[in-house]
Amino acid sequence: MVGEGKRKRTIAIEEAVVTTAVVIAGLALQFTLGSFDKAFLAFPVNIIALAALATLLFIKKGKLLTRLSSGSLSVILLTLVLLITLYMGLVPGNKTKISWPFVLIYLMTLINLTAVISLHLKEFSGKRIPFLLNHLGVLILLFAAGLGSADKSRYFMRVNEGAVEWRAEQSGANAQDGLKELPVAISLKNFEIDEYPPKLAIIERSTGEALPKGRALFIPAQESNLAIIDRWSVRVDSIKYLPRYAPAAFVTVESLHNSDTMRGWVSCGNHFQRHKTLDINDNLCVAMTFPEPKSYSSDVIVYTQSGKQRSGTIKVNSPLTVGSWKIYQHSYDTQMGRDSLWSRFELVYDPWFIPALIGIIMMIAGAISLFWKGGAR
Repeated sequence: MVGEGKRKRTIAIEEAVVTTAVVIAGLALQFTLGSFDKAFLAFPVNIIALAALATLLFIKKGKLLTRLSSGSLSVILLTLVLLITLYMGLVPGNKTKISWPFVLIYLMTLINLTAVISLHLKEFSGKRIPFLLNHLGVLILLFAAGLGSADKSRYFMRVNEGAVEWRAEQSGANAQDGLKELPVAISLKNFEIDEYPPKLAIIERSTGEALPKGRALFIPAQESNLAIIDRWSVRVDSIKYLPRYAPAAFVTVESLHNSDTMRGWVSCGNHFQRHKTLDINDNLCVAMTFPEPKSYSSDVIVYTQSGKQRSGTIKVNSPLTVGSWKIYQHSYDTQMGRDSLWSRFELVYDPWFIPALIGIIMMIAGAISLFWKGGAR
């Protein structure tokens, strides 16, 4: 037993030395070659890597498989991965994910995990099902998030209202590359924008500064709103919204020191009409700010090359998923505002999204079966 313990410590030390050597080699590559180019792992390289990992499932149980699936090596690699993850989370703007040391540790982790799965498959029994589900799920998820991410691509597509578009500009591509035809097309049925009420302020014409100076007060342009700004009372009597026209507010301004009263329409203006202010005196006037967008969305129909179609509403941070594509609301014609006649979408193609989802489901199934078996015992 003493000899066995000493042998395990010796193996753990050897594995720590090998891992340290791999990290040092990664640092050397980082300083000589620069950051790792993730595009190198794109199809078919990631498929070849997957096939190479799969060979570990078929090798016979022996010294090689035992060393590759070593528990002490798993602990060392998981500790390194945890430390790297903490660093990435705590230090903003770092490029650890494309550094050579991280890539090499990641590949070692995949090899170790695959070897562990291979060893347990060769000793398969019903009791090992939760373990295998968990570890297979983690392996699939790690592969999809790492080597699989090299196949992810982003495109930007501008679609006019009432039109169908299938051409898009690839993110990061040169302008001369032009538009690329995609296997998905988008038809924009309607674009809608929900805006916050515009705001009113008393402006000093000579400086453009809003009163009171240093702590400007803005009044939401909503009916019956009333505010005191310096020595003036500002009341919103009515609000008018018309298609294509900018919002307008009928405002009453009264002096708190005399009987001076001014009334009139105030508007921020837009692409169709000029802005309008209400003069108080030679240097002061009431002006309106442009309304800020609260949310905007696009009602679309997405067509695929296979002839399928899907309708949906795309909002900011609420994409539409069609197969391996995620379609995000990106922007619109800010000059036209709520009268925008086009919408711009970001399309993200991730062929490894479904495998990653399968990996997560397997991990959940493994956890549930582990709890269930534990409860049964």
